[in-house]
Amino acid sequence: MRIIILASALLLSFSGALAQQGGLGAWQNPDIGFVYDFKFDMHNAERDENGEEKWTTRGFNISTAELNVGAELDPYARIDFNAMFFSDGAEIHELFVTRHSLPLSLKARAGQFLASFGRWSQFHSHSMPFASEPRIIHEYLGGHLMPTGLELSWLAPTDHYIEAYGGVFNGISGHSHDTDPASSAAAYGPDNPPPGCHYHGDELHCPDSAEDEEYYRSMLDDPDGPLAPGTNKGLADLAWLGRLQTSFEMGLDWSVDLGASLIYQERFRSSQRFEGTDYNKTTGGIDCTVFWNPVEQNLYRGLDFGVEYMQNRQQDEVLAEDQWLKRTYVRDGAFTWARYRLNRTWDFGTYYENFEPVEGSGSRSRVGGFLTWNVSHYQKIRLEYVHDDRGLYEDSVDQVILQFDGVIGFHTHGRQR
Repeated sequence: MRIIILASALLLSFSGALAQQGGLGAWQNPDIGFVYDFKFDMHNAERDENGEEKWTTRGFNISTAELNVGAELDPYARIDFNAMFFSDGAEIHELFVTRHSLPLSLKARAGQFLASFGRWSQFHSHSMPFASEPRIIHEYLGGHLMPTGLELSWLAPTDHYIEAYGGVFNGISGHSHDTDPASSAAAYGPDNPPPGCHYHGDELHCPDSAEDEEYYRSMLDDPDGPLAPGTNKGLADLAWLGRLQTSFEMGLDWSVDLGASLIYQERFRSSQRFEGTDYNKTTGGIDCTVFWNPVEQNLYRGLDFGVEYMQNRQQDEVLAEDQWLKRTYVRDGAFTWARYRLNRTWDFGTYYENFEPVEGSGSRSRVGGFLTWNVSHYQKIRLEYVHDDRGLYEDSVDQVILQFDGVIGFHTHGRQR
């Protein structure tokens, strides 16, 4: 028996030494995690027969059911996979390979992923400090920017942190599952999908009936309107991205992140009415985030606040005085926020955004406040209030959101803070 115990101890010691040296290849074991995001909301978008507001609910909603699997392919590359599950099926959310050991301080990502644009577009919805996504991202990018393509980043060989990004993608495409409450009498659109239907970004899904989908599409879209590029693409059909970011340390407790982003697509849409006529799209932005993290209480207290400004320049085909014309619209807006972490358990904050919608005139503003109970590192409960002023021609809407977020296993989104 003593011999068996001694042999077992020697074997375990030898195995531990090999694992520390990489001899057992423990890096081949994949990182696996699951995220569950559950929401309940109440709002006053509905009106009664007298035109008076009344409080109703959209009920309970599984906002996110997200499976993450990732692993190192070899010492030079990693693959990450993220799948989203819904009541009517599943879809690939992200799937990309990262080459992190290229020459000249370069790193590359290829596949479908959250592109390096702005600040909040790079966050999954459940990892944001607030329950509702910034609507300025919906308006100018179609949701969180998640195209398919290739992205390179370069870390400057300087003492001060500077990183530059460049990317080429199939097009400018966003992804979101967060919609605004709307009256049942309102026209169907991204914020008010038809019964039994839902949106994945700009795509309307009606799984119960293909005929219903075609019918609702005819209500929503101009059948002769400009089209996005098809399967075969030229260089003008691709979207090109650039970003520059840096960070400044101001003593032990304070720091600032700064970034500037731009994405451009020459042939964002092509006219069906006028052969050879194309419409481009350019979206740019700057973001600034200030952090206060006291070194002696870093796990318990903290503050972050900042602003993200975006401008969208987009060409389209419009009907004016019975003539179809090519017109360029320039819209802009900003999202600003502040969050205070009181301790490990509680944090709270507020946000405000104001922007010009891509379609229509005037401006829209949203202001909200949130309180988060971090039950543990792996689960949190959040209560949020939002007041949405939709401009001169629509009634404002108040909304209360209750959110539960839970994580099982491994989950990370890279350099986010």
